[in-house]
This record gives sequence, C-alpha cells and structure tokens, in this order.
Amino acid sequence: MHELGLCDALLRMIRKIIAEEELTQVSKVTLEVGELSGVLPRYMYDCWEAVIDGTEFQETELVIEEIPGVARCLDCGAEFHSNAEILRCPVCNGNKLMPLEGRDMTIKEIEAC
Repeated sequence: MHELGLCDALLRMIRKIIAEEELTQVSKVTLEVGELSGVLPRYMYDCWEAVIDGTEFQETELVIEEIPGVARCLDCGAEFHSNAEILRCPVCNGNKLMPLEGRDMTIKEIEAC
C-alpha cells in the first residue's frame, strides 16, 4: 500500500509549506488524483487518518478530486477514457496503450490561516 508513504510525504510537504508561509493551522487539503496514477482514493483517506492521528493536523480534512484518465491506442490511434480496469482499446481491442491524461497526483489547494 504505497498510499501510506504518499500520505506521509504529503504531510511533510504541508509542514514545510506552512513553515515557509508562517501559517499556523491547516483546515483542508485538496488533492487532484488521476485515474491512471495508481493511487486509490479510498486508501488515501484511510492512510491520511493514520498519518495525522495524534499530530497538530488531526482535524485537517483531506479532499480528493479524481481526474479522468485518457489513453491513446498505439495500434489504431483511438483516444478514450481509461482507468486501471480499462486496459484495452474499445475500438480495436488492442492492449498497446499510451496514457495521455490522469497520471498525476497534485496538491490543488491547502486551506490554512
């Protein structure tokens, strides 16, 4: 479960950002997570709770916005919505795909004061 490591790294980044900006409290963190990133939002929520437990961030809400995955078939050139469960071209049934969108995980917003 690499989501635990991602949440730990996320918490370290947030600590660094709030220290640089001289902020004291973070109420919400919003992430954009692509469907082709390999990150499972349901695991991120659970891991976030484990990582913030007993810290100054234990009241910080995690919000995840899922970004659709888009892939191109290298056999026929079709572009289509794809996720970890759709790994074949719906046009030619090819399995040589190139991900175009939805591979990233990005901090979109940190609400703090």
